Amino acid sequence: MKYSMLIIVLLLLMTGCSFNASSESLSDDKTTPDVAIIENVGSEIITHHHMYDNMDRGNHDYFDKTLAIELKVNISDISRGDVIFFDNEDGEKDISRVVGLPGEKIKITKGQIYINSKKLEAFYGNAHRVGLDKESYFEKMDNEGNEYDKKGMIELFEKSMKEIKLSDKEFYLIGDDWLRGKMMVLNEDNFVGKVIGYTE
Repeated sequence: MKYSMLIIVLLLLMTGCSFNASSESLSDDKTTPDVAIIENVGSEIITHHHMYDNMDRGNHDYFDKTLAIELKVNISDISRGDVIFFDNEDGEKDISRVVGLPGEKIKITKGQIYINSKKLEAFYGNAHRVGLDKESYFEKMDNEGNEYDKKGMIELFEKSMKEIKLSDKEFYLIGDDWLRGKMMVLNEDNFVGKVIGYTE
């Protein structure tokens, strides 16, 4: 009887420990949704007029703006949360946000990003549409009486992706607006520079 109770207690402790380990989170306290205004464009900065709304967080962020892009950036200096200027699969210049870094494992479960099994706690860590999370989006659309593809939007906010592991030269990028942006693995060879803000 004593042994049975001991085994039950040990099993409960082990279950508790594994639950706590999987519930760990990963935060990004450095990156904010604010975009800097760059007044002085030096020789190591180029400009690009971005005309796609894949990064819209409700204020047409990055859309129809002239971006300042720092060119001479070491790959080792790229951080999670950085907005990258790169060559996409169509050979065009594009921008998106770094979510996963080389060597990491990335998974999406019901619209939430996980890095190495840790929940990404950041403003860009879960599914958004024009800056709104699932609950806020449906509340806004329903309160305003808007017609929209509710089933399609539920699928967007509940999006899942099996875990993938990045190589030591790969990054995982996602646009801030999950409806308009792409999710992709990008090799460091496709990087052109880092977006540091808008020019005036």
